[in-house]
Amino acid sequence: MLLALMRHGVAEDAGPDTGHRDEPRRLTEEGARRMRAAAAGMGVLGLAPGLIVTSPLARCVQTAEIVAGALGAEVAADRRLAPGMTLEGLVELLQVHGWADELMLCGHQPDMSRAIADLTGGGEADMKKGAVALLELDAPRRDGGRLVALYPPRALRALGGDGGS
Repeated sequence: MLLALMRHGVAEDAGPDTGHRDEPRRLTEEGARRMRAAAAGMGVLGLAPGLIVTSPLARCVQTAEIVAGALGAEVAADRRLAPGMTLEGLVELLQVHGWADELMLCGHQPDMSRAIADLTGGGEADMKKGAVALLELDAPRRDGGRLVALYPPRALRALGGDGGS
């Protein structure tokens, strides 16, 4: 299985507009624009997940919907991808969706970096907002795969024709 791990795009701060809460934080206009350009870059790379499973927090759902629109994927929210994701929850989620040849997950930091380390037995990757890591996953378990690519958001946007800004 090709597993794509994606961090959400740039979001607004938790301030008065969100009741100082983390959950309702949405992408900024610039964050949404950058994610559209990054999603175009993902298309150039040939990424074609049939499903994007996302954290239920607003900024992740928005990110997943933007990418799904560009790649022709479905979106499903799953609490197991909310901040504080555990390896056990991730493995459960992967077992549920193990039928997919290619699956994308949209989540948060430091969870995405930890997932890369757990699933590959390697170190944590630097997952900037909007970055995508590709893993070849032989089995949904600790050390069950290998990191094959890490695309920073600037590179994805450049591939998408945005000049990487």
